[in-house]
Amino acid sequence: MEYVDLSTNRRIAEYVRLLRTASRQTEPTEVQRAFAQILRDDALINGFISLSVRGLAPGEYKITRLNINDDLGTITSNPWRDFPTLPTYRGGFLGEIIADSQPKLIRRMNIRNDPVLGDGLASFGSCFANPLYDDGEALNWSITFKAAQDGYTLADAEAFLMRGNIIGRMTKTLVVAKQVKELNAKLTSQLEQIAQIQRSLLPDRLPSVPGLSIATSYLTSNEAGGDYYDFFDMGKGRLGLIVADVSGHGAGAATVMAMLQTILHGYQERDRGPAAMLEHANLELLRKRIEAAFVTAFVGVIDRERGTLTYSNAGHNRPLHRGRSGETVTLEGGASIPLSIVDRPEYEDATTAIVPGETLVLYTDGITEAFSPPPDREMFGTDRLQETLAACSGEPDCVIESVHSRLFDHTRSRDRVDDQTLVAVRVKD
Repeated sequence: MEYVDLSTNRRIAEYVRLLRTASRQTEPTEVQRAFAQILRDDALINGFISLSVRGLAPGEYKITRLNINDDLGTITSNPWRDFPTLPTYRGGFLGEIIADSQPKLIRRMNIRNDPVLGDGLASFGSCFANPLYDDGEALNWSITFKAAQDGYTLADAEAFLMRGNIIGRMTKTLVVAKQVKELNAKLTSQLEQIAQIQRSLLPDRLPSVPGLSIATSYLTSNEAGGDYYDFFDMGKGRLGLIVADVSGHGAGAATVMAMLQTILHGYQERDRGPAAMLEHANLELLRKRIEAAFVTAFVGVIDRERGTLTYSNAGHNRPLHRGRSGETVTLEGGASIPLSIVDRPEYEDATTAIVPGETLVLYTDGITEAFSPPPDREMFGTDRLQETLAACSGEPDCVIESVHSRLFDHTRSRDRVDDQTLVAVRVKD
């Protein structure tokens, strides 16, 4: 086996130095500056101009970098940021260069009184105009100059063509990466604002109802979601409660959640029962013409004096009813389709007894659909939730703590792909 020593090859050594230097840069302007500096340090060029025709009319161009003196001065410190304010030119030597998208090797130059550059190119005897291709079009140009009349060979032109386009592609990648980073920062800030608004729509304190103890938990996902819970004073010692989940994630789901909260708080006929409340919410959401979004919701009214729970379910996860001895059943009745799908879903009320020592647990699918780590990728599921409730005391605080602990044991992660909402209400002994 024979190792070939490539370090003695001048062109390969130049490429390695160029690529290593450029790879250390995080700003596109620094890549261009490093590129020009290397070329000058190695006496490969005596001057440099970069142009752009991106978004301009045929024949127009903007000078984005101008290094035709002894220093490395530039037209602008950041041509990508300042591009709209740069002057637009036509004609002259540079206009001839961009007339077509082919590379150009020019010898025995004698350019004076140029309409754009004046005598700025008078000291140069040759140049190579390198088109930098983007999506097949020469949208940018890199033009290097030498003082000698025959300063470039065909081999030089070949090397500059490849080298320039490599650096051009690297520069564009950094530009795009920077734009993505800035957009992500802006999006993150906006999502944080949305999440703050979303949290402000949830109850700021738990209701105080004689004979009932209540605990809630609302854990957000990595992006704004559409979980919602709330309580309503129904009078005569009755407590109305709702847990809902808007389909999808992000700003859209959070917006629909805010709309639902406004609709329910503006509803003045709650005495008509949970089904009537869902029918009203469904009608109002349909009037908003929200496409590709639906809402699951469970509305219940606990009457402490009568010992009853009256409820209606719009496609939501069926709540769990924990008995005094720990046995847990799901509330099957009063079920229909989610909100904002059809005009007349025919929601119905159902009633069950809820007596001292029993606990009602409402939740969203972010809990039951939480997955364990690979390779198993197993959902938490309703069975594990019921087992968790059976193993705790049934006190609302114990319910919340126990579910959180069991969820973490299952997922081994504090991150969530969906909001996780829990509402536990216990009838006191």
